[in-house]
Amino acid sequence: METNYNICYNLCTGCEYINMKKDLLKISKKKIEDKINEILDKEIEKYSDNEFIKESIIELKRLSSGGKRVRGYLVKLGAMLFGKDDDSYIDLAAALEIFQTAILIHDDIIDEADKRRGLETINAKYKGHIGVSKAICIGDLGFFISYRIINNANISKELKDEIIKIYSKTLHNTVNGEIIDVELPLKDINYHKRMNDSIIYDIYLNKTAWYTIIGPILIGAVSASASTEDKEKLTVMGSYLGIAFQIKDDLLGLYSTSSSMGKTLNDVKEGKQTIIYKYAIDYANCDELKIIDKYYGNPNISAGETKMIADLFEKLGAKRNAEKLEIEYTNKGTQIINSMDVQNKDLFMDFANYLLKRDK
Repeated sequence: METNYNICYNLCTGCEYINMKKDLLKISKKKIEDKINEILDKEIEKYSDNEFIKESIIELKRLSSGGKRVRGYLVKLGAMLFGKDDDSYIDLAAALEIFQTAILIHDDIIDEADKRRGLETINAKYKGHIGVSKAICIGDLGFFISYRIINNANISKELKDEIIKIYSKTLHNTVNGEIIDVELPLKDINYHKRMNDSIIYDIYLNKTAWYTIIGPILIGAVSASASTEDKEKLTVMGSYLGIAFQIKDDLLGLYSTSSSMGKTLNDVKEGKQTIIYKYAIDYANCDELKIIDKYYGNPNISAGETKMIADLFEKLGAKRNAEKLEIEYTNKGTQIINSMDVQNKDLFMDFANYLLKRDK
């Protein structure tokens, strides 16, 4: 009888990885981090006589430390689903993690964040115009280095060409999602109340799902010569799991703390268009809408007022419904994997469970 790997999840937080076979995630994380350091140390050495570029690469390395290594691990897992279980994934995984750092550096400019992975952001460290300028350049440098790692990978030209296409599509979709995410808060609350939820899902799919789940797992699968049909199924699966991942991020962004998350939490201040916010304004009465309109997206909001908004959203049922939606999308994704003729399904289910139960 086929094992049913569908996740049954209760709403607990702060859980560690669940029965991860041989602690594979932790082992892979260490290997990926070692490879990232090796690559960036070589870049630093290459520019030892150019203090400006050398300093920029040192900053890229500083912000590449830490992190969950979700994307790098998914490259390995994508290959393992199709029977490829060796360390040939390491270069591709490191490339995706440096790509992730580059995205975060640019995202910190947009969010005016001063902390990332518990460290001072580049835009905050150097401040003002110089800080923003350096962050743009260092983020661009990260994109270039990650692309070059893929281009130099020891794989066939056919597979490499396909992986580069996935890399390009991932970057393109991420930028498209970020554009919508930046523009939507400029609209007023009446527009937000009228708008279809699909706009928020477009942000989640493009901004998060592609570079967090779809791109990495497809790159791993392609490296193991997965079929076209299986790659199509992984794309759909990744869209579900990526949306669930972003909903979890939104919940943590509203109901966690900057110190526990290791980054600046500005969702309420910035007026982020999340599914939690959409649920809240859909359920709110006129008086509650006035409160939300006054404080949500207010750059001068206090910590007490931010908590008041979070409590109001919870009272309106927005938090509870978002948690239910997160589980629903995770289960949709795992059901696709369960239907596929692939290996190591247990590892994938453990990983999906970890994503649900993470607390940062």
